[in-house]
Amino acid sequence: MAGKLLGALEVRDIKPGETEIIKRDGGGLEIRVYPSGGKIWQLRYEFGGKRRIMRLGEYPALSLAGARRKAEDAHRMLDAGIDPKVHEEEQENARIEADRIAKIEQAARKTFSDVFMDWNTAKLSKRNDGADLLRAIRKDIFPALGEKEIGSVTRADLMKCLDAVTSRGAPRMANILLTTLKTFYKWASLREIVIADPLGPVTAGDVGGKLPSRDRILSDAEIVDLFHKLPESGLSPKAQNAVMMVLATGCRLGEICLAEWAHVTDKTWVIPAENAKNGREHKITLSPFAQGLFRTLEADREGQWCLPSSKKIGSHQTRMSIGAALYDRQTERPQRQGRTAETSSLVLEGGHWTAHDLRRTCASGMQKLGVMPAVIDAVLNHKETKGVTQIYQRYGYAKEMADAWAKWGKHLTNLRAQAKGIALVAGE
Repeated sequence: MAGKLLGALEVRDIKPGETEIIKRDGGGLEIRVYPSGGKIWQLRYEFGGKRRIMRLGEYPALSLAGARRKAEDAHRMLDAGIDPKVHEEEQENARIEADRIAKIEQAARKTFSDVFMDWNTAKLSKRNDGADLLRAIRKDIFPALGEKEIGSVTRADLMKCLDAVTSRGAPRMANILLTTLKTFYKWASLREIVIADPLGPVTAGDVGGKLPSRDRILSDAEIVDLFHKLPESGLSPKAQNAVMMVLATGCRLGEICLAEWAHVTDKTWVIPAENAKNGREHKITLSPFAQGLFRTLEADREGQWCLPSSKKIGSHQTRMSIGAALYDRQTERPQRQGRTAETSSLVLEGGHWTAHDLRRTCASGMQKLGVMPAVIDAVLNHKETKGVTQIYQRYGYAKEMADAWAKWGKHLTNLRAQAKGIALVAGE
């Protein structure tokens, strides 16, 4: 290389100044010395009529001899009509892409269940419904796909599992599983664990179908019948109380399942914001009827939960387990393995009902008793979505809600008395 101006010892002994120092070697090679003491080799050259600077590496990791070799390689590329800086950038991008693909391929070799449990730890377990959804995935997805490499799981594999859920008469659950899986795959795609979501084009209409909104409300006669049938249904006393609590307060089944004794006093039950669907704390003034339900639960109190799990120490019952128990007791089908033999014990005249229908029944019942719609919305802890209403109308209806719960509780007490009267007549 012509015009060699630098020696190895000279390069070593260059001292930093208050500003950057540049020492030139031959052929456009130079070393830049920063005030901090750092030394960088770079090459100045022209390509396509434009002046360019190409960084070659740091000294002393890249010696003078090494820098000259790199400069010579760059000049050979220039002679061949190749911009060495662009070539190096392309090579670096290719290396990055190769590393990325290698990591994706390595991640794709993890099993579906391993990756799903990583998502459970990171996200799903922090949701109020996380435990229920994980249980559903373990039941309907893991047996078929849990041990497959996640990169080999296809849309057809997943659809087969979802179709099986729909076929057994649970289209709503199939749609819930679809939503859960799509959320999981979005998380995995963002982290390049999978290249794409195999369920991307799939909608609820392709799985469980578009489900009609429910308007099921239990009549007073059906509530009397429910009071009569619950004790003979084989449903656990705690689950029976949970069902009645939804009817008495208008709460969601998941909210009573998450209730802790720390949230309950003699006359109030506070649903913390983290347990409420709309993320807003909800204070329920307990009617004497609802107070009696909590007293019954407290008589058999164990641990922090008002509805402790009978299967897992330290945990609570879930809305899906109670919901499944209610479903099993409203079918004429043969008993499913591991489920109750009381398959039609909670059938009511108006047809199939769910715990959420009891919440709707509470609202309808209060309306019949003269409670204003705005108060009923407050009882149900509905969140205002209209801008002006949300911003300016802050009145909480605490007194009106307490009166509504008291009126409805008294009505339920009368219906329960009728049920007991029916039971006495039937036993004579």
